[in-house]
Amino acid sequence: MNDGVVMVSDSRTNAGLDNVSTYKKMFTYSVGDRSIIIVTSGNLSTSQNVFKTLENDINSSNPLNSLNLCKNFDEIAEYVGQISLNHSKTDGISINTHLGSNFLIGGQISGQEPALLMVYPVGNYIHASEIKPFFQLGETKYGKPILDRLIRKETSLGDAARCALVSFDSTMKSDLTVGPPIDLIVYKKDSIQISLEEHLQFKTPFFSDLSSKWSEGLRNLFKELPKFDWEKD
Repeated sequence: MNDGVVMVSDSRTNAGLDNVSTYKKMFTYSVGDRSIIIVTSGNLSTSQNVFKTLENDINSSNPLNSLNLCKNFDEIAEYVGQISLNHSKTDGISINTHLGSNFLIGGQISGQEPALLMVYPVGNYIHASEIKPFFQLGETKYGKPILDRLIRKETSLGDAARCALVSFDSTMKSDLTVGPPIDLIVYKKDSIQISLEEHLQFKTPFFSDLSSKWSEGLRNLFKELPKFDWEKD
C-alpha cells in the first residue's frame, strides 16, 4: 500500500489428508537500516533450508552475501532466488519443479521506497505494481475475489490487513490444507521496524470477531440483493 506493507501467512502444510503438520512460513529480519519480511509456499524442505541459509549468512563473520549486504530489494530477491534454486536441485544437475518454493519479499531499506516482490522457484522475480499491488502464494482461488475487489495502492494498512485476514478466513472455510495459526505482519512506511506482529488462532478474540462479523454481514447483504420478478408474485 502507499502507507506500507501487509504480509499474512498460514502455518499448515500437508502431504496428504493423513499427514498434516504446522510450520512457520514467515521469516522476518528488522535490524539497522532495513526491515525485511519473507513469506513462502511450496516444498517445505526447500523453504526451511532457504530460511536456515539466510540465518547462517546473517550470523556468519564473512559471508559471500547476506540480507545485510544486499543494497536493494532487487538484490535481495536475486539472493533469495539463488538460494532457493540451489536447494531445489537434485543431484546438483537438474531442477525438480516439485521441490521448488515461491517467496514473497516485502519491507523497506532506509532511503528507498517500500517494496513487494514475488520470487519464483527458478529464481526469477517480479515487482508488485499499481495495477496489482498484492501477491498470493499457495491456495489462492478462494480468497482472491475480496482482494481483487478491495485492495488498491491507496487502501489503508488497517483495511488491507483486515482484507487479507478475511481472504484467509474465506479460504479456510473451503480448503482444509490452509489453517492457523495465521501470522500477520504490518510494516508502516519509513518506520524501518515491524509495526505489528500477530499470531492468530480461530479462537483469538480479534480474528473470531472479524470472521463472525464478515459472515453475518454477507448473510445480511445477501438478503438485500434484488429479487427476481417471479418472486414478487
